[in-house]
Amino acid sequence: MDLNQKMDYSKLNAVELNAISISHQNMGKPKDEAFNSSFPYTTESILALAEQFIDYPAEYLGGLKILRDELITINKHLLQMAPKPPSLAPEETAAMLSNDELIDGLLKHCVVNSLVSAFSYFQETIAMRIHIIESGTAEEVNNGALN
Repeated sequence: MDLNQKMDYSKLNAVELNAISISHQNMGKPKDEAFNSSFPYTTESILALAEQFIDYPAEYLGGLKILRDELITINKHLLQMAPKPPSLAPEETAAMLSNDELIDGLLKHCVVNSLVSAFSYFQETIAMRIHIIESGTAEEVNNGALN
């Protein structure tokens, strides 16, 4: 495919078109500006779930640590699953791939970027709760009967 040739998006549904559109908008943003998820409703659902763990009971600390580790592992493997271009030169990549292959790669990157961003927030929320629990436990020991 030639870079000057228009891409054919006619096979995509509305969600896929929106994901690619949001991803394109993100590319034009300065690095310090917030990333918009290509799948905003899914991302917001994951973030809302993450918020439920802010006050999670301290007696489930072990489970929180496992969840944090699982989220880190999921992100690691999602990033490894992201498609790698056959070349770093856009012209060469476009020449090697068909329209459908380019669009498929774009969509896969949208999925990976959105999930990794949402799961990173989830993992950071869990890590913050773990820190609060562990700090609170340490304070109780320092201010309790052991002193």
